[in-house]
Amino acid sequence: MGNQVGLISDDDDSSDNSEINNYINFTVNAMELEMRNTCYHTSQLPKIRGEPNLHKFQGSDMYKEIRALSGFASKPLNDRWNLLHALQQRENGLAAPGTASFSQNQQRYISNLYIPNKKSTRLMSLDSKVFVTKFDKRGDKLLVACQDGFVRIYDGAKGTYHLLNRIRARDVEWSIIDADFSPNGQHFAYSTWSRSFFIMPVSGTEDDCQWIDVHGLPNLRLAIFSLRYSPTGDTIIGGSNNSMVIVTDIQTRATQILRTHRMPGTDVNSVSYLHNKNPNVIIAGCDDGLIKVFDLRTSFRSRELSKAVVSLIGHYDGVTYLDSRNDGYYVLSNSKDQSIKLWDLRQPSSTRNRSRTRQDRLDLSSWDYRWNRVPQSFYDPRKAMEGDSSIMTYRGHRVTKTLLRAKFSPLEQTGQRFIYTGCSTGRIIIYDVLTGRIKEAIEGHRNVVRDLDWHPVRSEIVSGSWDSHVHLNNFNRNNANRSEKRQQSSDQDKKPLRRSRRLADRVGTPD
Repeated sequence: MGNQVGLISDDDDSSDNSEINNYINFTVNAMELEMRNTCYHTSQLPKIRGEPNLHKFQGSDMYKEIRALSGFASKPLNDRWNLLHALQQRENGLAAPGTASFSQNQQRYISNLYIPNKKSTRLMSLDSKVFVTKFDKRGDKLLVACQDGFVRIYDGAKGTYHLLNRIRARDVEWSIIDADFSPNGQHFAYSTWSRSFFIMPVSGTEDDCQWIDVHGLPNLRLAIFSLRYSPTGDTIIGGSNNSMVIVTDIQTRATQILRTHRMPGTDVNSVSYLHNKNPNVIIAGCDDGLIKVFDLRTSFRSRELSKAVVSLIGHYDGVTYLDSRNDGYYVLSNSKDQSIKLWDLRQPSSTRNRSRTRQDRLDLSSWDYRWNRVPQSFYDPRKAMEGDSSIMTYRGHRVTKTLLRAKFSPLEQTGQRFIYTGCSTGRIIIYDVLTGRIKEAIEGHRNVVRDLDWHPVRSEIVSGSWDSHVHLNNFNRNNANRSEKRQQSSDQDKKPLRRSRRLADRVGTPD
């Protein structure tokens, strides 16, 4: 979970409520004071020893599909592209036989040469921490939600990002934690530190708000950390504390509960649908590092523990976000263990390793990601967790303070060639999926980047940070040239030194 204030029971007695409110205010103020007083020692990216292990991933269908979609089906990854040669082939009808232009894969190859690499402008400066920045399905609208209790809708269709609507949210006890657009883009839902889902029309007002309460639960403080609309738009799922996934029917306002663990106490930090055309299969990422897949047609048969169709083991610490590739098989997860992992659901983890996994977590997770320095063992693990069935791991960003998002880049625009994520250093990190290396590290924010979204059709990323700013990031040619020089310098430094150069360096180095 992220920034948990405390699990406190709600009583009807006014004096008890007063004590609860005082405790909440004290805890939140303490968190703010700690973050202000903490020296920003996380300004540098972590140093990762060792190269990404591509052996397992290169044998997967996903690797081959992304290579093809990105225009690499018949050329090596390090093959340099020449614009003049490509235009000559196109004019001679050789670029894509049967067409007069480039093929879709060739267009993606060209587009991927101009991905966002620099902060372009500051779109807005708000009065509090930004928690949500999200485009609708077509990219026509941008939703921004922050700790001031307002939801702002901006025009994203033409890139002007002028304000369309500003709506005061209801029952915001600490912050709006998550939000999602309906499939048709006409409504949005949001969640807070409360036992309700809130649904509002995009062009409406505070008076148009509808809420669906979660009933039949113990009288405990409830928070919904993550929510998603179903592909059909008639259901909302939410990941909550006390090991619960809440499934709500919007029309009947009925709720059902999935239990991810037999005993309460493990938060469900992230939920997602496996495919944008299948409303029955969902994924839940838990605070103990487990990822579980549920079929909503069969998972409600037990009141104590809902049966998962697939369980995935591999993270040493809690999962902060899940994003599906929308092909029914592959999912990525971001984690407090400072890694992003790719999973093939056809390769589930063995539950026999569950007890050993718990012991591994106890050895490595005696820290609080909201306050403490990250253990170095997370960045340089000596071995993978026993039972780890992930097919690829990406390291190089920092996950602290809050539940950071990580997502696939858009399919139509990039062929999902990249994974992009927020970072506690204030950067946007873009990984090359095929190589496992950091492609871009975009600077500009002065605090953790909690949420960000890549426009579906334009090569630009909108990022929201706890520095209260929302930035627009796109391609800058000068920055691209500097990045290429730094990469060449880095590759040169990794080459083994000849004996004559070693001796020269030894002589020229002062004691």
